[in-house]
Amino acid sequence: MAATKPKGPAFLHVALSLLLAWSLASIPGAKPAWADDREGAGLTAAAQTAADANEDVVAVLRTAAASGEDPNLALARYVEQHADDGAVDSAPLANAMAPSRYYLTNLGQVTSVKFQNPWGSCWAFAAISALESSVLKAQAPSVDDSVFWSDPGSVEPQITGLTDAVDYSERALGWFAHERQTEALAGVQAGEGMNRQKTTLGTQMAGAAPWNAETEFTSGLSMAAEGDVPYTYLAASGAPYVPDPQKGDLPWWNMVPNPDGSVPEEPIDGSADARLQDWSVDALLRALAEVKVNGSMALPSPAKTSTTVVDGVTKTEYLGYDENATEAIKQVLMDVGGVSITYMADQSKPGSGSIVQGGSGEHFSYDNWCQYNGVDLKSDHGVTIVGWNDDYPAANFTGTVSGQPEGDGAWLVKNSWGSDAFFDAWGYPSDKKHWGLEDADGNHTGFFWLSYYDHSISSPYAYEVSPINDYQHRYQYDYLGIAGAPTQDAVEGDAVLFANVFTAQGDELLRAVSARTFAPGETAEVSVYLLDAGDEHPTDGKLAAPVQSATFSYAGYHEIALDQPIQLAEGQRFAVVEGVQAVTADGAPGGYLSLERCLDAELIAQISSEAMVGRAVANAGETYLTTDGEEWVTPADYEDAVTQAQGGEALVHYGNAMIKAFTDDDPNPAPKPVDPGPVNPSPGDDPQQPGGFEPERVDFGNAQAKPLSRTGDAAMPAAGAVAALALGALASGAVAAFTVRRRTR
Repeated sequence: MAATKPKGPAFLHVALSLLLAWSLASIPGAKPAWADDREGAGLTAAAQTAADANEDVVAVLRTAAASGEDPNLALARYVEQHADDGAVDSAPLANAMAPSRYYLTNLGQVTSVKFQNPWGSCWAFAAISALESSVLKAQAPSVDDSVFWSDPGSVEPQITGLTDAVDYSERALGWFAHERQTEALAGVQAGEGMNRQKTTLGTQMAGAAPWNAETEFTSGLSMAAEGDVPYTYLAASGAPYVPDPQKGDLPWWNMVPNPDGSVPEEPIDGSADARLQDWSVDALLRALAEVKVNGSMALPSPAKTSTTVVDGVTKTEYLGYDENATEAIKQVLMDVGGVSITYMADQSKPGSGSIVQGGSGEHFSYDNWCQYNGVDLKSDHGVTIVGWNDDYPAANFTGTVSGQPEGDGAWLVKNSWGSDAFFDAWGYPSDKKHWGLEDADGNHTGFFWLSYYDHSISSPYAYEVSPINDYQHRYQYDYLGIAGAPTQDAVEGDAVLFANVFTAQGDELLRAVSARTFAPGETAEVSVYLLDAGDEHPTDGKLAAPVQSATFSYAGYHEIALDQPIQLAEGQRFAVVEGVQAVTADGAPGGYLSLERCLDAELIAQISSEAMVGRAVANAGETYLTTDGEEWVTPADYEDAVTQAQGGEALVHYGNAMIKAFTDDDPNPAPKPVDPGPVNPSPGDDPQQPGGFEPERVDFGNAQAKPLSRTGDAAMPAAGAVAALALGALASGAVAAFTVRRRTR
């Protein structure tokens, strides 16, 4: 069927349902509204919308697999490629005084260039680099950058001698983004998450997309220090392998070539190829976190595209250059930090294609170390934007298939293919790739220029950070998050709502909740209800505070501080109810059912062996959804309705609402609730059965990693690893809001 274009901006908008779904389980005792009132509750219409969108998503994956494109990156592109015919451009900058040049490298807000080999883990390096940049900017919010305004023409990018004062583990992120949750960390959400279909020890270190990083980061996971989980494999002793070049040790990035010098896609059996080693990470180390991510920003791409699905085949068209998207990325670079992107490179990692020394590749000028791709709309590589130069000459993009771009201007980009300094520091100068812009001494740095007008730029992402101890406790079910699907479809209705029900595990103050939006300028409305034992639905209890709303400039994960803290006694059930306003594909008012979802594993296996497989877990009593604000339904029922609309074929499975709750200990406890209700301690393996442990509460505020042996148990330090607080001495006010700095000069 043909995809219907949404009403609104091109990035992450309404009718794009990368595996759209809505899942929620019933509170014990809830009346079965779905049994007889599906039409009244709007479930049938919502299910049909989901079924139509699911078919289009499957078509996108099949088309990508047939063309040899990584299905994960095809999904990333598809999110941005549904532009409304009448959509307005991205919102312009509130501040029109952005300088003509700006380099985070010159401000000490970019870490040194690393080396991703032997894996296609560029996405993890790009995400970690952006996160490190955000932390460095947060640590120095008042750094003097006036030179970029006063005399920008005299400023050249500083691309050597960069800091490693902040250094997070790409291996931890690369591994755990493809590893499902364990009971020790996630309680009854065990088994939820993504994994790859291949089963070799290093499989998880392969490709992924920006939202895989978002899911880990916003769950407080996979942000270990590099020293705790270094980017290397495990030696026979079980310790990280640290090569000594003086002893003739092979480097941890060693890849054994074929006789003709090319590197095989799969390592040669029995060889010394590093890909045959054990790159696994102890599951308990997933809980290590050096910093807290309190927001993600899924920014619009300067490359405007549109994708349609006709007769089961997708077609993508380039619509033009979005200057406002470029300005939005600039603003985030100034206010938040580095921005990760995907794009089409000549090769996705060193060794996967020829690296030309001098002259030009298909899209890349190696004479000037710059790229302009005006042909491909696909992407195959992840990197991090760390600055810009409006005056970078279009004439420098010479000798490539696409010729010169339509105008001057380029991004300064940090790659993950090493630098001359990197290989010298490790003692392997013979492994130098000599890749990237040269410094004053002729050393290659690993940076390059990317034209503003490159057609393949996709998925710009940035992360907002705060001190790790800004809240003491976190309640969450959504460990799959958006990793299974990065967007939602809008459902028509006057009161489209979703809710999570949690049980306080101590005398606490509820201070904040999270929300996920999917298009620029969306508003989330939040309310909290205190539930007694007999309350059946999320809104049956006592409204604890007036409805509170917040509007966000860009799609992403957001934390909303409540105007007034809500007092919770130990054992008190409380419901966080949210609505995110949206417009349906037909232009009618509606909202999202902002829930986890993933494609069926057997379907994924039929489409591609490269695509990741997800699993959603939704236990009874955790999550609810409604399309009219009155009748609440469960994930199992919703999945059944969608499956019926798809002719009995279950294409998508559904998990919890993407809502987290943040609390602090209450110094003046409230009275205990009466008869909060028993908890069954044996949940079993069926994700639709009643939960056994209380929902996870993660404790913050101590300088130790504290994975929980089970939900609510005392925390245990993880394998002797210590998580130093990267933001330890920061005042909360320096980083909590990341307010836009207005330029007046």
